Amino acid sequence: MRIAQLAPTYERVPPGGYGGTELVVHLLTEDLVRRGHVVTLFASGDSRTSAALASVTPAAHRYGGASRLRHPEHVHLANAQACFRAAADGAFDLVHNHAGIEGMVLAAWSATPVLTTNHGAYEPATAPVWEAYPWWHNSVSAASATTFPVRGALPPIHHGIAVADHPFRADSDGYLLFLGRLSPEKGAAEAVEAARRADRPILVVGKTDPADEEYAARLREQADGDRVRLIGEAGEHGKRGLLAGADAMLFPISWEEPFGLVVIEALASGTPVIGFRRASVPELIDDGETGFIVDDVDGMVRAIDRLPAISRRHCREVAERRFTVERMADAYDAHYEAAVSDRPRW
Repeated sequence: MRIAQLAPTYERVPPGGYGGTELVVHLLTEDLVRRGHVVTLFASGDSRTSAALASVTPAAHRYGGASRLRHPEHVHLANAQACFRAAADGAFDLVHNHAGIEGMVLAAWSATPVLTTNHGAYEPATAPVWEAYPWWHNSVSAASATTFPVRGALPPIHHGIAVADHPFRADSDGYLLFLGRLSPEKGAAEAVEAARRADRPILVVGKTDPADEEYAARLREQADGDRVRLIGEAGEHGKRGLLAGADAMLFPISWEEPFGLVVIEALASGTPVIGFRRASVPELIDDGETGFIVDDVDGMVRAIDRLPAISRRHCREVAERRFTVERMADAYDAHYEAAVSDRPRW
């Protein structure tokens, strides 16, 4: 099958640091090429891929000159436009849109079937776009799927990762870990509070967006370089080492996160996860087996004391069974077949 993979242009593919969507696009694209599909990746020019690469910008917005654009979303839209222009010329059997609303808007005029993967949360303000969208879509968790329109919905597909690329540790280095964007909805402050109340050291690792600088500054005030350490954003290899060395990863989200890629990355390292009972968390963590699902900071503190009951080997085995790239690509292959065999045009 001739497939266009339409990625965002805010990070390169794969990302150098933060960028869950771009990592998933990379892993899926590489596996599709291995399966014999003819794949074109529409992404920033600094992306790395075995597919044909089509670019409208030499660099992703956080990694070069494009980052100084006043309106970087214009490049994101131009990338989607380039993809659908090629589709209009008959270049593809299917367009897989990972670029969100911009891709959906242009897909309304596409004669080529489109599958949109909902990597983000549903926003009610986009309802007119959904009403005009005539193709298929899938979510990345069952919880997220309940928030999106039913029309055109295919079953949700959990993300997969290259589990073997994550080093497994049967032991750990005695610290708790928060890994993610330093923002209120991600819960870094709650993770620090839980670690302090449990009298355990914690590493806080993640990027800070300009809008969250005040929040991050309050976290820096709590860091003492010993029991609470702030490291900043980690690259892919550094992130894997930190995950493998942690006693547990804390995931106290306060928003309806569609998936939470770092959860399965932790499990692949053998590291259990303690997460708040929200959104996709109950789908990803087997309570009492690969971590604990809790309701608040009090529950997180109690769960930290129960970590010796969790088998790190079992966490890895669950990741190998449930969260591989191959399983994800199998599911998308089936969605592609469904999308090209039935042309709904509602």
